[in-house]
Amino acid sequence: MVSKNNFALLVFTFLITCITNAQNNDASYLEFMFGRSIHGSADIPGYHYGFNYGQELSKKLYWQLGFEGTLNDTPDYLLTYEDSEGNVYDGSLHTVTAGYQLVLGFRYNFVEMNRHKLGATILSVFRYQASSLSDFYITLYPAATNLPIPVRDITRLEPGRTFAFGGSLRLYYSYEIANSYFLGIVAATQTDTNGDTIPHYSLKIGKSF
Repeated sequence: MVSKNNFALLVFTFLITCITNAQNNDASYLEFMFGRSIHGSADIPGYHYGFNYGQELSKKLYWQLGFEGTLNDTPDYLLTYEDSEGNVYDGSLHTVTAGYQLVLGFRYNFVEMNRHKLGATILSVFRYQASSLSDFYITLYPAATNLPIPVRDITRLEPGRTFAFGGSLRLYYSYEIANSYFLGIVAATQTDTNGDTIPHYSLKIGKSF
């Protein structure tokens, strides 16, 4: 298992690499993307965001590095109850899954003409994730416990914090608006060794150098 210190070192190395290459190459790009995602472990809606840097290897082919994140949340196991004085309380759980990831791979532009680019990206993923998901839960009501309020027994069999390796396949389209700045859309899916599948779609904005 990769330690937190090693993860921080990878992030630092990624940033230094991006800065160095951006200073020494004129066939590269930097982009930011933000959009919606679905965390497949429990179909939890949320958001995907990140920065990506790419550099040309040959005509239409680029290598790409990125630092990205996801945040997914939803109310779950809904429960409300009323006390003897008529006050209503919300005892529902709220499921949250969030992660950061480094991505590294290749981008290929199938179409590269005038202001238009259309292509695909294949990336390896190294992901850190934290989740409040539980494996089992039981709600015990006052008739069974002799307590004045419901009680929940929550059991987690898997770690709440995990590191995982995986892969991502993405399709994209971008249009140059002016002065090497571009707008685009991305549709993607990814999976990893933790068993998570996260499809997402995003808008992106960036600049070519």
